[in-house]
Amino acid sequence: MISVLIVEDELIIANDLQDILESNDYHVIGIAKSYDLAIKKLSTEQPDIVLLDIQIDGTKDGIDLANTIKNEYELPFIFISSHTDRATLDRAKECKPYGFLVKPFEDDDVLVAVEMALSNFSKEQNNNEDNQDFTINESLFIRQKNTAVKVAYDDILYASSDANYCTLYTEDKKFVMRSTLKELENRLDDKRFFRCHKSHLVNLNHLSSVNSECITIKNVELPIGRDQQALLMSQINKI
Repeated sequence: MISVLIVEDELIIANDLQDILESNDYHVIGIAKSYDLAIKKLSTEQPDIVLLDIQIDGTKDGIDLANTIKNEYELPFIFISSHTDRATLDRAKECKPYGFLVKPFEDDDVLVAVEMALSNFSKEQNNNEDNQDFTINESLFIRQKNTAVKVAYDDILYASSDANYCTLYTEDKKFVMRSTLKELENRLDDKRFFRCHKSHLVNLNHLSSVNSECITIKNVELPIGRDQQALLMSQINKI
C-alpha cells in the first residue's frame, strides 16, 4: 500500500485529504502542521509521497520543506496552496514539484495528482542509472534513501505489487522498491521465482504448499490463478 505524509496546518483540509486518500486505498502515515514536525515524521517513517501546503506553521514554509525533501529524502512531493500569485508560483517552480493542487480541490484532483506524481517519479528513477536497484552475485541491492541494501535471492520469500511499487518480503524485513512486478521479475531472471498471480511473485525454494486457490510461502497464503496453478504443478512434477 502506498503511504502518504500530509503537511497541512488547516486541520479540516488535512482531514479531508486523509479521507480522500484512505477511501482510495492509500495509507496516510500522519499529518504534520510545521516543518519541524514533518522532518520528525520523515525521519521515523518512510512515506512514498508527500502532500504539503506552502503556508504552514513556523518560520520555515512548505517550499523550505520541499527543498529538504528533494535534497535529503529523494521523495516526490505535491504542493497544496490557495496562493497562486506569481511570486509564490515562481518560488514553487524552482523546487520542481511533481504536482500542484489549488484549494479548494475535488477528490479526483487529488487522486490524479498523486497517481501522476508517483508515475513520473518512478520513470525518473528508472531513467537514472545511479539511483537504480541492481543485482550482483545472486543478490539484489535495493536503494533505501542513500544506501544500497543487499538482499540475497535465497532470503526473498515473495514480492507483492501496488501500481509502480513492489514490496519485497524476507523472513524479518520488508523493502519497498519503486519498480513494477514485471520489472522485478525480469531483473531477478531466475528459475526459482514464480509469478503465481498478477500481483505476487514467489520464491519456490520457500514453497510450503499449493492448491487450486492459493500458494503458501512460510505460512503466508497468496492467491494463485487456475492456469498458474497448473503450470506450477507441471514444473513440480518435473523435479
